[in-house]
Amino acid sequence: MSAICIIDDDCLIRLGIEMVLEDAGFRVRTFSSAAEFLQTGDFSDIDCILTDVEMPGGVTGLDLLAEMGGAAPACPIVVMTGKGEGSFRRAALALGARGYLEKPVPAPRLVAAVSDALRPAAPILAAE
Repeated sequence: MSAICIIDDDCLIRLGIEMVLEDAGFRVRTFSSAAEFLQTGDFSDIDCILTDVEMPGGVTGLDLLAEMGGAAPACPIVVMTGKGEGSFRRAALALGARGYLEKPVPAPRLVAAVSDALRPAAPILAAE
């Protein structure tokens, strides 16, 4: 069974997000860092990744976006941060993030962002 992977170094945030998503009917796996997540090496059973931007361990959420672009390009990633708009948002979207959330994230917005990310991306049509 596939899962939503939550990656955040703050255990209380991870737990809160896990509870919200499980209550919404999602299966969830949690990781305390992007490095811990990447060490699993098996990305075949992941529906979506919800990741913080800034985490200890040398691998940021932006690094994770770049890595997953090669390892599992079809896996949607939603980025969360307490840093707000600006360069993080632009960088995340440029790297293929399907969503960008500012912490704290209200539960309905969190569920909506994951649900939106799970919808197939609209095809990019070439200009004629």
